[in-house]
Order: sequence, then C-alpha cells, then structure tokens
Amino acid sequence: MLDFDEPSNSEESLLLHKLSISPSKKTHKNNGFSNAVDARQNTDYKVSKPMTSASKTDTSPIMAEPELMEEKKRFIFPVSSSLSPVSIGARRPDASAVKIIGGQGYDVRQPIPLKYPNIRQHFLNARNNFWTPNDIAMGDDKMQWNTGKLTEEEAWMFKCNISYLTASDNLVPDNLDNAILAQITANEMRQYLRWQMAEEANHIESYFFILESFGLDVEGQGQIFNLYQQVPELTAKLNWNLTFTNNVVNCDAPLGSREANRALLEDLISYYIFEYLFFPLGFSQVFALARQGKLRNTAQQYQYIWRDENLHAINGRWLIRQIIKENPELWDKAMRERARAIINEAVALETNFGKATMPNGGIPGLSINSYTSYARLMANNICQALGLDLLFDIKEHPMPWLSEYEMKQEVNFFEGRVRDYRVGSDLKWE
Repeated sequence: MLDFDEPSNSEESLLLHKLSISPSKKTHKNNGFSNAVDARQNTDYKVSKPMTSASKTDTSPIMAEPELMEEKKRFIFPVSSSLSPVSIGARRPDASAVKIIGGQGYDVRQPIPLKYPNIRQHFLNARNNFWTPNDIAMGDDKMQWNTGKLTEEEAWMFKCNISYLTASDNLVPDNLDNAILAQITANEMRQYLRWQMAEEANHIESYFFILESFGLDVEGQGQIFNLYQQVPELTAKLNWNLTFTNNVVNCDAPLGSREANRALLEDLISYYIFEYLFFPLGFSQVFALARQGKLRNTAQQYQYIWRDENLHAINGRWLIRQIIKENPELWDKAMRERARAIINEAVALETNFGKATMPNGGIPGLSINSYTSYARLMANNICQALGLDLLFDIKEHPMPWLSEYEMKQEVNFFEGRVRDYRVGSDLKWE
C-alpha cells in the first residue's frame, strides 16, 4: 500500500492561501453553453439573397440588403447536445450508439432507448425519498438556541457548519448546470442530475428553515450565513471545488476531446469527494451535538439531507467509473496519480476546516483527532472505489456511533447495494 505523506503545516498554509484569495479577475465564460459552442465546428455555406417587401422604387431603409451569395457561418455539433436543433425525420439511436459522454449523431432529448436502466432507477428511488423541511418540528431546537443551551464553542461550530453547508449546496447545482450537463449525452443521466439539482435546492431551504425556526431575524440569519466569506478555511474549501468547475467551463479544447474529458473527470472526482467526504464530515458535527441532547430537530433535518447526498455520491461514483469504462485511455498513470493528489488535498482542507470550526480541539463527543481520522477513512474509501492505492493507514471507523444517524434507505452508504426505500419519518439507517 502506498501512503502519501501527511501534509505539513507549511503545505496546508500554502493550500489555504491559494484557495482563500480574492477571486481572479479573469473573465470566465458564462456557462456550459460556452463549452458546447467551443466544440462546434465552423463550416461555410452559401446564403441566397433574401427577398424584401420593399418595391424597387422604395428607398426607405427597411433592411440592409446583403450581397448575393454572401458567405455565412453555421455550427455543427460533433457531440450530441441539448442545444442541437431538432431535425425532421431523424431516427432514434440504437442503444449501442448511446454513450455517457461524447455521444454523437443522436438527439439527447430522446428518453429511449434506455442504455443505463440503473440510472433511471436512481431517479425513481430518489423521487420516492422526497421530503420537505417543514415536515420536521423545530420547537425544541428553538428553545435550546434561545436559552443558551449550547456552549460558546458549540454555537461557533454550528454557525460555521450551516454557513458552509448552505454555500456548498449552492455550488453543487451550479457545477451541474455550468460544467456537467452540457457534456452528458445519456438522457437518463441528464434526468437524474436535474432531480439532484432540485434536491440541492431543497437542502438550501432546509438550512434557511432551521435558522428561521430559531426565531432569528434577517440580520441574525445573514450574520451566520455570511461566515463562509469571513472564515478562510470555509472559503478555501469552496474555492477548491470552484477551481475544478472553472477548469471545465474555461477549457478551450473541443467538447469530447481528451483534454476536455480529463478536466471533466477531475471535476467529477472533486464533487464525488464533496458528496462523499465533505458533506458527511459536516453532518457529523451536528450529530455529535444531538448525541448530547442538543439540536436534535436540526440533526433530523441533516439525516434526510445525508440520505440524499449519499445517493448523489453513489451516482457520482457510477458516473466516474462509467466514463473510465467507456474511455479507458483517460485513466492512465498520470490521471490516477492526479486523482490521489486531489483526494489528499481534500483531506488537508477538511482538516483545516475541523480546526477552524473546533479551535479548542473539539467539542464533547467529537475530538479533532477523530474528525481528521474520519476524513482519512472516507478518503481511503474513495481511493478503493476508484481502484487507487490507499492514502492513509487507517482501518477502523473512528466514529462508529454515526450509524445511529444513518437512515435506512435503498442503498447502503459504503456498498451501494439495494436495500429498502419508503417515504415517511419512520425511515432508519442500518
């Protein structure tokens, strides 16, 4: 087993500095449409002079008359795109022609043939799990928040926690919209990702509902939500993921090219880490409070969010593996080493986040050492899922009590096997 050296304090400081600086002044392309346009090939064609309604003697400037047979440009979409015009008489593709990315010669709006039926099942399972924040009563948490039941350290941790999670649940759908959807050429995956975006919006509403239910006014809520722009370690984690998004959006290589696909794969890995490592680590802080009898209603909100994010992580893992399966040349030695480096960076960022949110070494029931070990365990799980050498020498779960807050659902968090799904507050995790 190959072990990465743990990042030194100087390495962590350098990474933190790089990711918490002010945004670059570089002008970014607007969204995924830009990538699709870049991928199109220009070709010349002739345009006949259009007829106008003006008479031969009419000199009014109704329209400027172009020169006869004026040279024009049109766009061809070499990779199937939702921006491609609908063609009369086009045939449905065979399933063998459909690819998860880089598909060509078919309309991605076609729901059939169903090349990846398991992805449609992801969508159906997620839809069956739909919930709303208002389903959970928040009265006990409101009383605790307003009567000082949380210590100063616990209150600081929670404020940073919900600020980061709110901002991060904005990042995920923005990444899907700007960097991912334009490159997905299988309709069933596009359908699932649209649903995922709706779930992330529901999570943002949950965080808003939590603070609103505490009785905080707009100013009080705003002070908490704004912490991600004030605490460097929160800013660094967010900017780290945004770097991968912008690498895809600003890639000048044609859509479907090796360079564009490598940028896409790095982005997907970073957001798989987001869903599988960053989110559960954040949830563990509130679950630790709940074990002490504090903010149990909020913890229940987080349980439902974790269930959703679990499914997002499983789908993200499948997407990465399928891209590699269909494009094995992408997963060369350099890319595998790059993937391990990305995972290692994430652990360094999460370690810094834990220290910033728990500056005194932790809270009752959750030490910074356990928190960091959990991040390393999850990093190893990601390496294992992607067929990479493990990064850390850690074999036992440092916080087995988290199973108390795992909701029973259709897929086990680590194994991804079909279990059970139901709608309602009786859902429990195994």
